[in-house]
Amino acid sequence: MKILKKDGHRQLTKLEKRVSGIGTPDLIMWAENALYVIGKEITHHQRDRSEHALDEALMGADALTAIIKELQKRV
Repeated sequence: MKILKKDGHRQLTKLEKRVSGIGTPDLIMWAENALYVIGKEITHHQRDRSEHALDEALMGADALTAIIKELQKRV
């Protein structure tokens, strides 16, 4: 659910707020870590059919999406 401010703009999520306060070099490292986590958890799911691993991969993908959007703003 998107929550709008009085001026009609969407409020930032906790993740978006966190990402916006991180410097670009650290943000790049966080993106690389998110990619690693996504791959690791998908591999774990393939071996064990773990639903928890898919949840972790999805959280990593959400973080990666927020990071990429923030990096796009900074270009």
